[in-house]
Amino acid sequence: MLGADKTVTITHFGYDSDTDTDVEITRTLRGCSWYGKNKASAGATGLHPVRVYQCRIPEEAVSGSPLEIATGDKITCGDITATVLDWHDNRGRPSPHWYVEAS
Repeated sequence: MLGADKTVTITHFGYDSDTDTDVEITRTLRGCSWYGKNKASAGATGLHPVRVYQCRIPEEAVSGSPLEIATGDKITCGDITATVLDWHDNRGRPSPHWYVEAS
């Protein structure tokens, strides 16, 4: 994948029913692509700027256990930490990857 030279950390928040506790699983992945762009969000008081980050995680960056990611998880690249808004499993396509959108 072109430009896939970033290291990202995903913090997945889940629940362990065996112990009846919340769990936090942190996973660092190398060889990902990451970029941000500015968007506008419409609200009652007008337009507000929003920074949206897009990350592509190639299948080969995820080795071993499956990737656990959900809306509301945290994703970090460098000094930027954002909340996962949406994600897509695009492994059935050319250049298989997960696509994550965060803000």
